[in-house]
Amino acid sequence: MYAVEFEAPIKDGVVRIPKDYRNLYENREVRVFIMPIKNNKKDSFNPKDFFGVGNLSKNEIDSYIQSLKDEWDKGSEK
Repeated sequence: MYAVEFEAPIKDGVVRIPKDYRNLYENREVRVFIMPIKNNKKDSFNPKDFFGVGNLSKNEIDSYIQSLKDEWDKGSEK
């Protein structure tokens, strides 16, 4: 198995596969990953973009991250 990576716009929910890959995947099932490209470095990280945590608040996420940090700190004390 191998993967092909390319950038493409999404318009009206449709991803256009580049011509070079259309015949390769014709009539086959594929797995698609969508990762937004952020050109502006000032964009803040939004975990909803990647992790699907739509039901978690920022405070819950921050608490989880802090608990991991606390565990790391305890591990370094040994």
